Amino acid sequence: MLLGAVASLLLVATCAPVATIRAQRSDTSVRVAVGFGVDTVGVPNQEIFALWRSYLSSGPSCMHQSPLWSPSEQAQWPVADLLCGYVYQGFSKCTVVHLAPAVGLDSTYLIRTLVAHVSGPGQDVQPLSLYLVYATRDVGRWVLANALPRLTRRWTHETIGRITFVFPPTERFARARAEATAAFVDSLAQAFGVPPPPTIGYYFTDDLIQTLGAAGLEFFPLGSDTVGGRNYALDRLVFIGSSSNGEGYRHELAHVILWPFLAPLNAAGLVQEGLMTWTAGSAGLGFKELMPGLNHYLDTHPDLTLQSILTNPPPRLGSLDVGYDGLAVLCKMVYDAGGLAGIRSLAGAGREPRAVISTAAHVLNVSEAQVDRLWRDRIANLSR
Repeated sequence: MLLGAVASLLLVATCAPVATIRAQRSDTSVRVAVGFGVDTVGVPNQEIFALWRSYLSSGPSCMHQSPLWSPSEQAQWPVADLLCGYVYQGFSKCTVVHLAPAVGLDSTYLIRTLVAHVSGPGQDVQPLSLYLVYATRDVGRWVLANALPRLTRRWTHETIGRITFVFPPTERFARARAEATAAFVDSLAQAFGVPPPPTIGYYFTDDLIQTLGAAGLEFFPLGSDTVGGRNYALDRLVFIGSSSNGEGYRHELAHVILWPFLAPLNAAGLVQEGLMTWTAGSAGLGFKELMPGLNHYLDTHPDLTLQSILTNPPPRLGSLDVGYDGLAVLCKMVYDAGGLAGIRSLAGAGREPRAVISTAAHVLNVSEAQVDRLWRDRIANLSR
């Protein structure tokens, strides 16, 4: 099912968390032990195990390429290790528990790794992630490679415009919806004066856990809501989980499209998400469809302010995300008053909540004290 028939490596590692690492400053290196029944002596197990141990011990980073990774994947994706943001969070003391040949792929090994926190007198295991990586041959040596192209090699690939939609063969494909999504790419890029991405990989299934599993992330604590998406803007990849709008989930696409616009601006996280929600919706709903729920929430929380949302946003409740939706309205207000230059000023205000509110007030030509009232009034109008 993953890289290679001739070889496949399956690793499961149990790792101590960053808090433990910081407490033990005398030894911050990753230690990789070998679990029961794991063959690290045979050929090519010994070489592949050494490769994986070296990679884990190097402190993998999303910001730096590794000579241990596949050169072809590094050329394809600026952030070549697609799961780095999930699995490398400072955990240490890894245990390799299994090595096994991959099925259906030549000269390839599968690597499965469990990352977990072990704590308490009972040595309770709290898993962070279970994920897959491959080892494959490249110019006479073993290198690491992603699960994504291998696990989806038999999925359906449909290219429309700049987007290649990739989905399981059992998934029904809504072509008209996909065509509208493809047209959205050029439309949004043109509106913001940025070059459209030349290509975008758009992976979708009925739920996000299944989609991320295709990237090799077999377990990660996503919570109970499996409708949503993730994006890798630099790699021009999006991963969507939605049983009702798989081809039309545009929020993550907007992140990819508007990356050149936002990259130099150091925008606050919720300003970025608000911009995506205004331009592309959220939770599978359009911007306007999100307004009634937001308006109802504000009616029942009269003391909630934009500054408090930016400082400590309320938790998401189903399709309602007060942070995303509330900042989307602020983005619309700023655009209506100041156009693209106003949005650029808001995104360039930095990450301090007070600075964001002050910039919005300046563009709207009102006092900071008036922003919340105008914001609530706009939401009420949009929800009608």
